Amino acid sequence: MFTNRENCTVWEKTVVSRAPAYIRHEIGRNYQETTDAQEIGGRNLSRSPASQQLFVIPAESMNYLPKKDDRIKDGICTESSPPTDALTVVSVKDFRFGSDYVQHIEVTAE
Repeated sequence: MFTNRENCTVWEKTVVSRAPAYIRHEIGRNYQETTDAQEIGGRNLSRSPASQQLFVIPAESMNYLPKKDDRIKDGICTESSPPTDALTVVSVKDFRFGSDYVQHIEVTAE
């Protein structure tokens, strides 16, 4: 599978004593792409820009399956909590079936 980045960092969101806490995970080679689109909202059909980052992570690079509301950032970050520029995961699609060469997950973050 084609990759264009060496690694990324995911902070798994958990709750400890009713407060959010994070567990850091390092993920290997992946493919990243920025997607630009527009959201149509409400009755007035106003259009607002919606920028998202797509992370395609081959199954062989994964050691943790991200979930909604986790935080993600390109590269290895050693900080125990996510930095302010980390993106929030909005969706995860699991494609770990079929040929071993194409098994992957797709993480969308904004």
